Amino acid sequence: MAPDIQKCKRLGALGAELGWNYEATSRNQNKTVDFFFGVKLPDATGWAAWGINPGSIAKMVGTRAIVAFRHANGSLQAVKYNINQDWKMGCGIQEDANVSDLDVTEIQVKYAEETMFLTMHIRVNLPKFNLTKLNHVWQVGSDHYGSVPGMHSKTLQNFDSCETIDLYTGKGRSFAAHRRRLRKLHGVFSIAGWGTLLPLGIIVARYIKKFPFQVEKWFRLHVSCQVLAFTLGTTAWIIGISLGNSSNNYTFNTHRILGIVVFALALLQMLAVWLRPKKNDDFRQYWHMYHHFVGYALFGLIVVNIFQGIRILRPVMKWKWAYVSILSALGFLILVLEIITWHKFLKEKEDSKKRRHQTGTPTSP
Repeated sequence: MAPDIQKCKRLGALGAELGWNYEATSRNQNKTVDFFFGVKLPDATGWAAWGINPGSIAKMVGTRAIVAFRHANGSLQAVKYNINQDWKMGCGIQEDANVSDLDVTEIQVKYAEETMFLTMHIRVNLPKFNLTKLNHVWQVGSDHYGSVPGMHSKTLQNFDSCETIDLYTGKGRSFAAHRRRLRKLHGVFSIAGWGTLLPLGIIVARYIKKFPFQVEKWFRLHVSCQVLAFTLGTTAWIIGISLGNSSNNYTFNTHRILGIVVFALALLQMLAVWLRPKKNDDFRQYWHMYHHFVGYALFGLIVVNIFQGIRILRPVMKWKWAYVSILSALGFLILVLEIITWHKFLKEKEDSKKRRHQTGTPTSP
């Protein structure tokens, strides 16, 4: 970014940055603005785009864009485009040297080899635009065919790269920012509910019911963990379904199907609280086998789907390592309890043998 930029901000997607200079005086009747856009290219011969949409909302279709290319020979090129519906349908776009509604008077492109960071300086006259509600869009891609950009990646970040900005205050707003907050809540509730409290409930039922420890109120503790896990997990599931239904641009079928299966199995487990057979029922043992099997299968699916969600969101690595740490802590707890269980079991078995030997009771028929 240039050193004399008056205002700048880090944009909400793709690690992009935007700076601008604007002098609101009577001499600047054309509303001339110097924009400085920068982003890291996904490939050394990739492309980056930034543009303004004169419509009512910030979106790709309708954007008047400047696309900067870095070619295989190291040369840089900037081309102006009208992004129309054909581009969204994958039919390609045509170069437009006289982009309507966007009076571009200067374009400069620079590229840093070490960081693969591309910057554009764009001077634009915007006499018809409301600078307190300027819709702008940005994008990056790896492939291009001469001066025609190829399709960008279809990650969530690529679909979130738009906002409405107030050039006077620097504040931006977008529906994408709202979606990002919902995704974060979806992830936090999923990890806390499905990924942490539910396996804790399994551990309670496995290790403090009778052996190696016997806690009188184990069932209440088990049910409390499962109910809280189900509440948080269901909240995460509802948010996830809502997010999936709110966009036509992407569908993550594997994550969605696994989420529905997880919710259905968790609902079955919760119904077991009220529908479990009584202690003297003949099929109580079969119900126990079913309940345990579904519980362990459910936890396995949950772990797989949480990592699926992390792969989709592509957040900072601390999210992934945070959940890996939770799983490691749960695994260590299970290992310790299992060692205690086997130690106590073998010790009691040995003591039983000694008692039978002392009383002369045969150890086998």
